Amino acid sequence: MLLLLLLLGLILGPRGCLANCREEQARDCEAICDPSGKNCSIRALVLLPDDNMYQASLPRVLPILKVAEQQIRAKALIPPHIDFEWLAHDTKCDASLGVIKAMDGIIKQCAQVIFGPVCDYSLAAVSRITKYFNSQGTPLISVGGSTYDFEEKKTDCNDEFYMLLRTGMISFETISELTMNVMRRHNWSHSIFYYERDGQRSVAGLHTCFLMMKSLGKQMRKENMTFAQFPLEPNLTNRTEEMRREIGNKHASE
Repeated sequence: MLLLLLLLGLILGPRGCLANCREEQARDCEAICDPSGKNCSIRALVLLPDDNMYQASLPRVLPILKVAEQQIRAKALIPPHIDFEWLAHDTKCDASLGVIKAMDGIIKQCAQVIFGPVCDYSLAAVSRITKYFNSQGTPLISVGGSTYDFEEKKTDCNDEFYMLLRTGMISFETISELTMNVMRRHNWSHSIFYYERDGQRSVAGLHTCFLMMKSLGKQMRKENMTFAQFPLEPNLTNRTEEMRREIGNKHASE
């Protein structure tokens, strides 16, 4: 449904709505159709890792996007002469490569919309600059962006992640709220959180659990809750001594 709304907005959106964050003359290829009204095409850049280790990968996501296109065509929601071009680029879940692939897609292929990245570091790097792509900025849609930085307002050019539309159903902020609600319900006043710094890498890339802990720590400090966080060594198999040492008298109950 979100894809449908986006594509219809690209085709039928009001011409007077401008989102340009810099003075830049529009290129002819930015229009969906040529001046004659023919040769119409929507060029969608898809920035994801080509690796099924990640939950949002090119082999998994591209078929879904194409099914969405089929549904739009089956319901005759757009004119049949408008083509779709899915411009897939492998970002390897890397921030620097994500920026390079985004620039290639805009400069060389004149993409009009971006799907992805999902990995948080890559998404942050790309979504900071999409407001300067093309003459009026380029919308970026992602199910990623779980950390609190991505939840800041995005309504004008001065905002860091302007042009980013997050579609994920959950974020680290909501997980943090759930955790604190459970603690309040049970009257838990002290806590220590153990985590693997690179745990759950398939969800948001490098340092997923570390980024989750940052969001949780921010929320708990705001609520003046007492807590500690401890990253586990990934190669250790016996956690008993490690946990006993870190919990100690400070976090243990009587």
